[in-house]
Amino acid sequence: MDRRKIERLTASIAVFLLLFTTFAVIFFAADQFFNWDIFPPDVETFLGFVIVALVAIIFSSVLVNVMLNLSIIAINTNIYIEKHLKKDGK
Repeated sequence: MDRRKIERLTASIAVFLLLFTTFAVIFFAADQFFNWDIFPPDVETFLGFVIVALVAIIFSSVLVNVMLNLSIIAINTNIYIEKHLKKDGK
């Protein structure tokens, strides 16, 4: 698979999950802060696990995205240097 496609895919996943996780954390915090008891304790535990799992996926997606971008930067820098070395006749 192309690096740029993987980069777009991981960036899209990270942004979507970050948006979803942000709203989930806001509702979860409001439930805890105001003692609303929207969900039973077992469901709250499960939702807490889901939030932590989503944060781990977001972190992994961002890490993959950074590694791919560093790889693309290295490839483009190498191409740029090779073009300028040929241009200068060295």
